[in-house]
Amino acid sequence: MAQDHYKEFIGKKHIGLSVVLALVFWVCFTRMLLPFVPADTPGMQYAFAGFTAACLTGVFFIASQMFFLVLQESRKAKRERNS
Repeated sequence: MAQDHYKEFIGKKHIGLSVVLALVFWVCFTRMLLPFVPADTPGMQYAFAGFTAACLTGVFFIASQMFFLVLQESRKAKRERNS
């Protein structure tokens, strides 16, 4: 495949950082969405808020991966331009 060069830019460190940020994002959004869930029991409120936050967290995780890739590519281009 011609487009596999991106694997050299996204390492375990970036994926780990993205996972930690995504977990923090999920917790924050779960707590933020709790008042808007129309459920009777607190367990159902947490379940629905958590599932909704999981969708938002997935989008955040993909966006953070794209951000790291673009950041690494721009740093590489800047290094090549300066040398």
